Amino acid sequence: MSKVAVVYWSGTGNTKQMAEAVLEGAKGAGADASIFEPDGFNADAVSEYDAIAFACDSVMANEIPDDDTLKKCNALGAALV
Repeated sequence: MSKVAVVYWSGTGNTKQMAEAVLEGAKGAGADASIFEPDGFNADAVSEYDAIAFACDSVMANEIPDDDTLKKCNALGAALV
């Protein structure tokens, strides 16, 4: 089983929503996935994970993420496994 970390920071909640969709995608694909804010993750933890998503990597949203954006985040999470 792959171990995946999703690390994000969100000032408005939009990035948090996207990071949670990445987390769901990774878990849905069978990963042991965890979500962290920056103060809960550090360089020492990197070696514990097979994959790490910072913020939402290649998926962008302007303002509140729509359903299509959340689906892309979910797919990104699944691709990390």
